[in-house]
Amino acid sequence: MSALTLVALASSAGAAPASCAPPASKTLRASGAARIYSVGSELFACLGARHTALGTLRGTVASPARRVVLYTLNRRYAAVDTVAMGVDTLASTVTLFDLSSGTALASAPATTPARAAESFVSVTELAVNATGTLAWIGRRSAVGTSTAVYELHVLTAHHETLIATGTGVIDSMIVKPTTLSWRFGSGPRRSISLAPPL
Repeated sequence: MSALTLVALASSAGAAPASCAPPASKTLRASGAARIYSVGSELFACLGARHTALGTLRGTVASPARRVVLYTLNRRYAAVDTVAMGVDTLASTVTLFDLSSGTALASAPATTPARAAESFVSVTELAVNATGTLAWIGRRSAVGTSTAVYELHVLTAHHETLIATGTGVIDSMIVKPTTLSWRFGSGPRRSISLAPPL
């Protein structure tokens, strides 16, 4: 085998996967062969020849205006946080997608119910691992309350679990194939084991 052949083989072995995003699109995230991309204000993800609509990046009506504000990607899984902005309200929903089938596996509100007429629910962090577990931090507040509540959740195709909640800030979330870790404010890092999705 010639030296040129060896160089060519080495180059092809280390080459990045060809992008599945259309030429006229803007790639926003990449993980392995998967991509999240936008075409105008519309958000999509792709894996191979399959393309999945994830939502819109700009609201199309005055109230409630819906748009995707956060998105994440890990190989065959993508997830988005979609907010609905009404009059003195802000609601937030997370959705997990399997890009190999192009289907939405599960959705959940960003927090437990606010139980207030003028409430504001948002997601501060969003991440999905390579086995299809979505983790996020939700923040809930309302007019007339001085302290926000933070919640840490996980979601798979079959179940959703509230992991931690409190009035202290939850952040520094890291989700791996078998563990989830986070921090309450300046406190020590906490972690749990994640069961494989069913």
